[in-house]
Amino acid sequence: MIGDIKLAGEEVGITTLVTNSNEKIETQLNRITGFEQLPIMLVSWDLDTSLVFNSNGFLKNPSTKVVCLLMSKAEDTSKDEMEETANEMGVLFQQFCQKLYERLVPYQKEGPENILTEIGYKLVPKHGAGKHSGIMGRFTMATEIINCKAE
Repeated sequence: MIGDIKLAGEEVGITTLVTNSNEKIETQLNRITGFEQLPIMLVSWDLDTSLVFNSNGFLKNPSTKVVCLLMSKAEDTSKDEMEETANEMGVLFQQFCQKLYERLVPYQKEGPENILTEIGYKLVPKHGAGKHSGIMGRFTMATEIINCKAE
């Protein structure tokens, strides 16, 4: 699951990190040392996964809710530049979601219409002391079922 998120991000030029929820997001953003790491997507490691059985008693694909922060730095701290950077991150998030969808399709036991749902984002033109610009994103992804053999 996390691997799929990281690979989909990599395909569109995003550095993806799973965050440590024990530290503030600002602290983690401040550790970004160079523009070569940008854009960066911080994914909360507090991922909620739900398991459900279908009417025949078979496990459906697990469903995981993901929250992320996709950020870059505006060229300057003017309102217009920060808003433009946030808009660019919104477009990049859409591209990321398309790549993630493509990665998840092979895992599906049931129709592909439910593999990536509840997708949305909020523009965050100015975030934290480092004045990063981007989006707060969210989505629910269906993940792979790992079959276990009884011994």
